[in-house]
Amino acid sequence: MIIKVIDLWGYMETAKRYAEELTKNLDVILSVMGFGLGLFIISLYYIINLNQKDIGIAVLSSCFIYFVFRNKFKSEAAISSQEDRLKSILGISFYLIFLICVLIYSMNLYYRPISYFILICVLAAIIASQILYIRKGDSVASILLQIFLLSILIRVGIFYNFPSLMGYDAYFHASMARFITDTGSIAPIEISGKYFYYPLAHIFISVTQIMGKTDVKDAIFYSIGFVSVFSTLVIYLIGKKLEGPQMGLLATLLINLNNHNIVAGIANITPGSLVLCYFIFIIYAIFSEKQSLRYTGFILIATILMVLTHQLTTFVVLLSLASIYAGKYLHNHVYKSLPIKTNSFNYMLFFVISLQTYWMFTFVNPNTSFLEMVLAPLMDVIEVGTSYSSEELILGSANNQESLEVLLLHISYLALPFFAIGGVLAWFSGRDVKNINKFSVALVVVILYGLAYGIPLLGMRNFLTSRWFPLIAVFLVLVAASYMLKLVSLFNSKKAKVLAIFIIISLFSFVMVTTPGINKDNPLVAKDTTVRNQFKEVEIEAVKTITARHSGNILMDSPYDSCLFYRDRGYDSSNATYFNIQHIQTGEIAGNPMVLLRKSTLKEPVSINDPERYGVNFIQKMPEEFFNRFKTYDYARVYDNEEVFAYIKEEKTA
Repeated sequence: MIIKVIDLWGYMETAKRYAEELTKNLDVILSVMGFGLGLFIISLYYIINLNQKDIGIAVLSSCFIYFVFRNKFKSEAAISSQEDRLKSILGISFYLIFLICVLIYSMNLYYRPISYFILICVLAAIIASQILYIRKGDSVASILLQIFLLSILIRVGIFYNFPSLMGYDAYFHASMARFITDTGSIAPIEISGKYFYYPLAHIFISVTQIMGKTDVKDAIFYSIGFVSVFSTLVIYLIGKKLEGPQMGLLATLLINLNNHNIVAGIANITPGSLVLCYFIFIIYAIFSEKQSLRYTGFILIATILMVLTHQLTTFVVLLSLASIYAGKYLHNHVYKSLPIKTNSFNYMLFFVISLQTYWMFTFVNPNTSFLEMVLAPLMDVIEVGTSYSSEELILGSANNQESLEVLLLHISYLALPFFAIGGVLAWFSGRDVKNINKFSVALVVVILYGLAYGIPLLGMRNFLTSRWFPLIAVFLVLVAASYMLKLVSLFNSKKAKVLAIFIIISLFSFVMVTTPGINKDNPLVAKDTTVRNQFKEVEIEAVKTITARHSGNILMDSPYDSCLFYRDRGYDSSNATYFNIQHIQTGEIAGNPMVLLRKSTLKEPVSINDPERYGVNFIQKMPEEFFNRFKTYDYARVYDNEEVFAYIKEEKTA
């Protein structure tokens, strides 16, 4: 008996030693596994034509670079905080180049030249270079000011380059806000649909419009646009707590440059944009670990506001917070850190009950609650996914673009994850893994990114995981900023460090601010597949004039149908529709609608949907022969402002 007890004790001691070795070398194990995963994804491209090899290359290369340099990283990348000539030149240069950017922007209508984007990237690199001079205790006000000025410049350049709004969903939400401003009440459910139950973002915009005496476009920018920028100050506070002021400042810069956050914060504003702002404040309150009644009350109020603002975005917040607390719980058991306080579990219970209860009583249609729609049986979810062409989701879309274009497009959404992978591995290393907050942030990145990529690979689209990335970026920028500073720390001289961060951030910002998603006026890549959803004054005036005089059916291209936001108030927008692929291929148009044609669509692509396959669109220019069809005697031109033409089929007399 004694011998068995001794043997059991020996086994336990051996298991304990293995567990200690595992946790001590967790980063090495994960980097090797990541390298293997990258190879596996790349190999699937050649085996089953899985068109996701770019993801495999990013994972493989990031894990390899970390594995090679993991023992050479230093704790900080700071250089001398004393005043020197280079530091002064950087500070002065920022404001001079900033003024030049403003001048270039003001001199160009509907177009921003390549020089504008290059100077934007230089400004971002100058800010990053100045961050290297920051040490604990130094004032950061001037750098935060520069980050905010650059962020606002980028967003103004996108938002005000055309007189119209930008995006697709933004038009609907602007209409809801305008309805509140005009009537003083929320639009009925027949108009607002499920957003009848989620009106807070619309109310926020409307209040801004009334108090500022502005139009709805300015109200959107002054409310959601500004808030989305200034809320990133909290990212600095989170980063400062986790690792120090350098990392906090760089993370703040990265989130303001990240294209997903630019889209969510300005290019296609939705209620989820406001949830993102609440989310950042809640994350800070959780990591501050203060137990005062003020902090508790703030978290509970912010949670209720989120539940009333948006559905799926709030669900992602719930997943994120659950992952944070799961990380803390796991860290407590593995590394014997401080236990999680009871109120953390009480808060999560409050969040779950609030969300689930509200979902039960909010409806997407008269017969289906939002909860029923989301929690449909798995087979139903898969069936819905197949109607979205799940094969394309799994294999990746094929393209005929040039290799350089493909590379730039893919880098734009893989650049931040590339650095974040290295940051996650670093925070799982023996040096950082015992920090419970770093461990939980790294775990959140792994869980959320796994879900965001994994759910679509199963052919499911109900959760709209592409909308998750602005929220995931809150954590990505923290680990990515930390890793960038570690890479810079590999250099010894001051000039080498400044040059390294200058190159990294300038290239990073270039692939972010030039992406077609936020640069419709002058896409540097994918010109043939970028659909302009902003409109010139002459295009807006055409819709205003025609809808004031014609109350019947109107047929137009998509996204020009979004311009109905500017229609005459008396026109019923449900009378308008847009071209589908059958119209283009056959030239046959049922009924007798008024047909609107934009001259620009002969040179710029539009979105042509396939009525037989839901969610499938063809991005192409309008064929000239389709235009010519309306110049025949069958159609009469009833409107022409040299950019927009309107035709009506002539009645043939006997």
